[in-house]
Amino acid sequence: MKSMREGGLRLIQEAEGILRRDAQGAMNDKDFNLVVRRAQEAVELALKGALKTLAVDYPKVHDVAPLFSDQFRHKGGVGDPAVLEKIEEVSLWLAESRTPSFYFDREYSREDAEHAYQDAALVLSEVKKLLGLGEKEP
Repeated sequence: MKSMREGGLRLIQEAEGILRRDAQGAMNDKDFNLVVRRAQEAVELALKGALKTLAVDYPKVHDVAPLFSDQFRHKGGVGDPAVLEKIEEVSLWLAESRTPSFYFDREYSREDAEHAYQDAALVLSEVKKLLGLGEKEP
């Protein structure tokens, strides 16, 4: 049976794959709404993976960044408040963009997609740093 940490690392690894493979592929195909959706999915999985590595149960909602920030401060250690705030901002923006991008209630532009992709990459990088994960992990 896998440990909570192993399960969390697997989610973070999956988030990286979604961003690298799926979001980048959608960007190449000029499917900007899909880029936004995949960026949101990557951020959600990365944060849920991080919570799992901290042995924290998480709700089945799309934006768990406030819980991550709170639990990281409580269990994980000291984090730069500006970084944690940025993670929360990105997660909220992408969670709010999830439904309009999925149902094409809004047409996202290349700039929106690039912003979503870069923000998701930033969250993944910062989560890994906060958890002390090196290039080998996950």
